[in-house]
Amino acid sequence: MASQWFISFAIVCLVRLGCTGRILPLDNQHALDNYYKNALLGLSIEKPDRWYKMTDDELKSIFQAATGPLLSNNNITSDNVIPLFAFSKYQLGIQIGKFNPNINGVVSKLTDEGMKESECDSFISSHKLLEGTQLTTTNISNCAEVIFDGKTFFSQISHLSVNGMNFTQVQYVRSSKHNYFFTFTMDYDDEISKSELDNTMKSLKFSDE
Repeated sequence: MASQWFISFAIVCLVRLGCTGRILPLDNQHALDNYYKNALLGLSIEKPDRWYKMTDDELKSIFQAATGPLLSNNNITSDNVIPLFAFSKYQLGIQIGKFNPNINGVVSKLTDEGMKESECDSFISSHKLLEGTQLTTTNISNCAEVIFDGKTFFSQISHLSVNGMNFTQVQYVRSSKHNYFFTFTMDYDDEISKSELDNTMKSLKFSDE
């Protein structure tokens, strides 16, 4: 389980190493039973039915354990990259040795210089930085433009393996006003979970523009 969350969070955090701006305190966020909503950032997303919502303490603990060394080595602090939510198909710790499909979201605050890098280039940078880790990449798609709720995102699909478990990871990134950079990552190993996660991404709403 730790390895799985390490892969998810490590990639999303390293998508943009130009995230050196400080994010305002995210006090207006709410992760209710069936959805996540953040008034400050103007976003909401629905949790798949019967999936598990990670608690704030779990999210912070796993995020710090998985990404702490990677962030500190690149002079990035928790003020620059903040986890927003994480939903998983099974409650943490009850499916030992089995893959747990999941979706998570993080936000970073980019400098004006960091905003100059294209979203597609940032995917290339993140995969290079993860070379030599426990992650094995078997195939990576081209960067593609997609639309959710009338907003433009950029996406990349990767086929990955960790500790003998094969799965697919899809990442969606979006730059918004005030230099916020959002990354949403979904991991799955079967078509049923893929369908549930696709519907979750379709439920994503932004009210910032």
